[in-house]
Amino acid sequence: MTLILGIDTATSGCAAALVRDGICLAEGSARMARGQSEALMPMVDNVIREAGIDLSEIDGIAVTRGPGAFTGLRIGLAAARALALTLDIPCLGIGTFDALAAQAIAKLAPGTIDALLIVIESKRAELFAAVYDPDGAMVGKPMAVLPDDMPAMLGAWHRIAIAGDAAEKAEAILQTRFAIKLIAGVDVADAKIVAGLAERHMGNPAAAPASPLYLRAPDVTINS
Repeated sequence: MTLILGIDTATSGCAAALVRDGICLAEGSARMARGQSEALMPMVDNVIREAGIDLSEIDGIAVTRGPGAFTGLRIGLAAARALALTLDIPCLGIGTFDALAAQAIAKLAPGTIDALLIVIESKRAELFAAVYDPDGAMVGKPMAVLPDDMPAMLGAWHRIAIAGDAAEKAEAILQTRFAIKLIAGVDVADAKIVAGLAERHMGNPAAAPASPLYLRAPDVTINS
C-alpha cells in the first residue's frame, strides 16, 4: 500500500490531503490569497492526526509545482522538500494545470467537449493557460498569454470547457467565438488529486521533479 501526502499552495488556497491507494483518509483546505506559510504546517498536522497515522508511515510527498503565485509556489515546494528530506522519502512535483485538468475532466460527460482550457490568474496582464484533449492529455505547451490571444490556442475546436481561477476572464473573451462550458468549483488544485496523480510516479520520482514551473519571469529589479 502507498500513502502519499498531497500539498497545494500554488494559487489562491492552501490544502493538504493524505491518500492511500487512491482513497483519501483525511484532507483540509482553505481559500487564501496570502498566509499559506502560517497555515500549511498546522493543516498538515491536523490531517495527519485526523487520519490517525504516524509521519513515518508516509511513502511520498506530492506538491503542486506551478504555474501559480511565486510566493505560494515557494512555500509549498519548500515545505514538501523539507518533509521529504526529513522522512527520506520521494518528493514529487505535480503541475497545477494537470491537477485542475483532472478535476475538470471528472465533472464532464464523455463526448461533450472538443477541448479543455485551464486558465490560471497571473496577477498581471497575461494569464497562464494550457489546453487538454477530452481524455485529459495536454495539447501543446502551457504558456503565459494575453486574453485576446487565447482564441489562437484553440484552433478549429468549437466546444470548449474552461476551468481555473481565471476561467471567467477567459469566458468573456471566448464566448462569442466558441461554445463555452464553464466548469464551476475547479479553481484551485485539490490536494487529494495532487496526491493521486503522484502515485503513478512513485517508482520513478525523476519523472515528477519538485521544481517550480514558471511561465513568466519574476518582477525583480536589480539596483546597479
